[in-house]
Amino acid sequence: MSEQQQTTHLFTAGPIWRDANVRSGPSLNSPILQLLLPDDGVSYEAVGWTRGDEVIEGTIVSDIWLLLTPGRWCSAVNFDQDTMAGIPAEAELEVK
Repeated sequence: MSEQQQTTHLFTAGPIWRDANVRSGPSLNSPILQLLLPDDGVSYEAVGWTRGDEVIEGTIVSDIWLLLTPGRWCSAVNFDQDTMAGIPAEAELEVK
């Protein structure tokens, strides 16, 4: 896992666009706590973000993980990418 950088800015993460695992940490090895299903009617708030394990979903590649609530992390690749473009500049997603 890369060096941790965490912010504590509340921001809108928006809806998820694919099935998303909520994990206990910003790592693919962290236990899954919940499965979120796509729903355009549900928008999520993040209380922070950090760099963690890199996740690849199609052409989207990111090591940014969003902290939804204490101890509940979800990869940024699971959220609406237009919304993700608005998260803090240092957390900008890399789209290949």
